[in-house]
Amino acid sequence: MDTSPKLDPASPRISRYCLLCGAGSLAVAGALGSIRLPALAETQAQERAIGLQVYNDLRKQNQIIDQSVYYPVLRAVGQRISTAAQPHWWPMTFVIVKGDKANAFSVPGGWLYVNETLLKNAENEEELASVVGHETGHIVLGHVMNRIHQAQTANIVGGILGLFIRNQLTATVLNLAGNYAFLNFSRQQEYQADHEGVILASKANYNPWGMIWFFNRLQKLYGDVGFEQYVQDHPSTKDRIARIEGYFKSNPTAYARWSPQITASNGLRVSGAADRLILN
Repeated sequence: MDTSPKLDPASPRISRYCLLCGAGSLAVAGALGSIRLPALAETQAQERAIGLQVYNDLRKQNQIIDQSVYYPVLRAVGQRISTAAQPHWWPMTFVIVKGDKANAFSVPGGWLYVNETLLKNAENEEELASVVGHETGHIVLGHVMNRIHQAQTANIVGGILGLFIRNQLTATVLNLAGNYAFLNFSRQQEYQADHEGVILASKANYNPWGMIWFFNRLQKLYGDVGFEQYVQDHPSTKDRIARIEGYFKSNPTAYARWSPQITASNGLRVSGAADRLILN
């Protein structure tokens, strides 16, 4: 059965895009002077293309898990977070992948990947909601596309790419996506995704303390790496926890109703039969 998703040729421009542009990128852009760079990956169709490239790359590497008892709970939690994150143009697609250490990452076009090890380590839906909220946060805040644009600009200015026509530049973007270079988020972007994650979890009526519970568990298992194994510049898990707790305390009206005590610790509820991956 062909499980490859098809691209939609319709491509109105995205409405929520690149909220974080670092000083380094601005300096590089200034150095370009009057050179006008093509508007790469700014359309929905281009984001879909990047998402499709990553999916196909993982498929070729035999990393995709097509059947799992965790698909129903991942989709159920994910859809609630997706609804909380509205408005957005993309349909969220939740994919379970292989891996020995807890890992999750998001890709342009609404693709969200979680490995089975992370799902096995989550004690409840609140913890899973915090992961899905964090990764959805990276998408809605424009972090992934921002990293791609930074890499593009740096390569062009450095003379590595030279002068290309649009389709050649687009191919370069897809190569970057295939190598996961866009997942090397800054610490500030990680803090922002944490913040967005607890907001989305709370809006979806999940206890946002789930992020702190999960960070504490992963710290015991892996140290400070968190749940995004590709990130090279992880902020301290203790610092992330402190920032989240500080945010809760600074917003008592919104968060005082949530208990910091874990209410369920028996693992995610799963059905006996494995369910299949659904591509949107």
